[in-house]
Amino acid sequence: MKREILRKNNGITLITIAITIIILLILSGITISMMTGDSGLARRAEKTKQSSDDNVLIETLQIEITNCYDERGNLDMEKVKDVLEKSKTFDVGKYNKDLIANYGERAILIENTGDLTIIGEDIKPNPPKLTSGMIPVKYDTQKENWVICSKDDEEWYSYTSSDKKWANIMLSDGKYNEQTPIGTVVQEQDLGSMFVWIPRYAYKITSGYHSNGYGEIDVKWVDGTSYYYLDENKKPKVAQNGNTEGVITSTGYTDYVVHPAFTDGSSNSYSNGEWKKEVTGIWVAKFEAGIYTNSNDTNAKISSVNNYYFPVFKGKKYAYNYVTVSQSYNISLALSKSGNPYGLTTNANSHLLKNSEWGASSYLSISKYGYTGGNTDGQEVYKNNLGLVDNTKYTTSNVSNPNNSSWKIVAITGYCAPEKASSQNIMTYTSYNDLKAEVNGTNGKSYAWNNVEKNSDSGKGTKASTTGNIYGIYDMAGTLCENVASYVNASGVVAISNGAAMINGEKYLGTAYPYNPTTTNNKDVSSAYPGFSKIFGDRIYEMSKAMGNGNAWFGQNFESDTSNGEIYFLHGQPWYGVLKISDNNGAAEWYAGFRSVLIPD
Repeated sequence: MKREILRKNNGITLITIAITIIILLILSGITISMMTGDSGLARRAEKTKQSSDDNVLIETLQIEITNCYDERGNLDMEKVKDVLEKSKTFDVGKYNKDLIANYGERAILIENTGDLTIIGEDIKPNPPKLTSGMIPVKYDTQKENWVICSKDDEEWYSYTSSDKKWANIMLSDGKYNEQTPIGTVVQEQDLGSMFVWIPRYAYKITSGYHSNGYGEIDVKWVDGTSYYYLDENKKPKVAQNGNTEGVITSTGYTDYVVHPAFTDGSSNSYSNGEWKKEVTGIWVAKFEAGIYTNSNDTNAKISSVNNYYFPVFKGKKYAYNYVTVSQSYNISLALSKSGNPYGLTTNANSHLLKNSEWGASSYLSISKYGYTGGNTDGQEVYKNNLGLVDNTKYTTSNVSNPNNSSWKIVAITGYCAPEKASSQNIMTYTSYNDLKAEVNGTNGKSYAWNNVEKNSDSGKGTKASTTGNIYGIYDMAGTLCENVASYVNASGVVAISNGAAMINGEKYLGTAYPYNPTTTNNKDVSSAYPGFSKIFGDRIYEMSKAMGNGNAWFGQNFESDTSNGEIYFLHGQPWYGVLKISDNNGAAEWYAGFRSVLIPD
């Protein structure tokens, strides 16, 4: 009996000690975990204290500026500036549209609406803004296809200098719509028209202002619709509007400016291609406008534009040519009007791309977040051409344009040459079914936009993308020239009729450049060039030394002829790049197409 009890006691003692030690270790681990880490009690207490301190800081600032409101309930920012400059509590930051009040290591953003926000230690690109008809998609390198994703998917986009993963959507003119389950794999032939998000940012030309050769741009993300960004030391700074006196001088930039494509231009007649209000970003068509190619594309017509077809913005499609500037303008407006095939509503604000919006896209590409990585030697994207069918337009081997059988299709969207090209790559063409991952041409092979390496988002087909990978914008360095919603404001020119709809339309959709001829009475882009010096964000004057051959960054060309009446801009051109500009009279041409933009309310 005693031995039995002894055995039990010994057993209980050893097990108990072991279990006790284990439990103590577990409890101590839990206690440490509870006290430390991002969700620990200590961290929570620290955050609670910081939150409490921030609330006190906000309340103190609100008291300081109590008497600075106008009769409409908005802050008089000049009064706020004066009050804070006299304050012994807060130091005032640089004033523009917004103002920053500094208190030790903390900074508070003051907006004229009266909103006060504690500025954090990081500013991320504004998340894409969606509206009806827009479907987020991401490229799955394992499946080698696009996949429908959630707007909250962390893999949807990543605007870092290493990833350069710009957000993509497709519209509901493909096989799928907004109700299609997340995770659905989308085959190429089932894609809807695609658009790419350009988030609001501030920029500064750090070298090469108003010169040729090479230049550099630095881009800073801007929070919401504000004007503030973080400098290299994570300190909040207020960016400027380029219209501010002394910010853009004859020798270059003295400060960062918010790109005009994102700002409210209602007070200055949209002179830099601004929008009708401050916006967090814009959606730019991923490809040049195409025309229906097969049964998977919409063949609906726009009754208000001579029954022209609704465009598709997809790769490997017939490029939409033979449209005047007015038709390009009206077709783009129709994308979000009643009866459109994309699922869009009027709050998508579709319109023809402007010089400023081309500038916003190309500047981001030139920055560290785009193809060049911010390096002056990254010029390949500006010289890659896309596979043309035939630029003669007269040969019977070409495909007839659906809008008119006597016109010919001359280009295909979404193809690029493997290296920078010096001439067109005319491909031997028999049928649409010949458009494979790579096609032969007179100057070697051209590669389709989705020709990428296995388990990768880059490859032979992505060299004409603004990111160098599949996530960027295509066709900006080749295919057709593109009509844009910008013009030289020289009235009384016969050619104005080709763009009458744009010139007589909504002001914010047609940037009017000042006409300031110097030595000639010709009314065209070339002779008006000196008057462009006050305009920013459009990559014209600030990225060129003069009109003419090789006078723009990366050795690009600005057509220097002075043909009377050529008041409209043409962007890009076969085998040239995104900085190439020429002019014409806005007529329907074999070499001219267009691209559209969406800005959701």
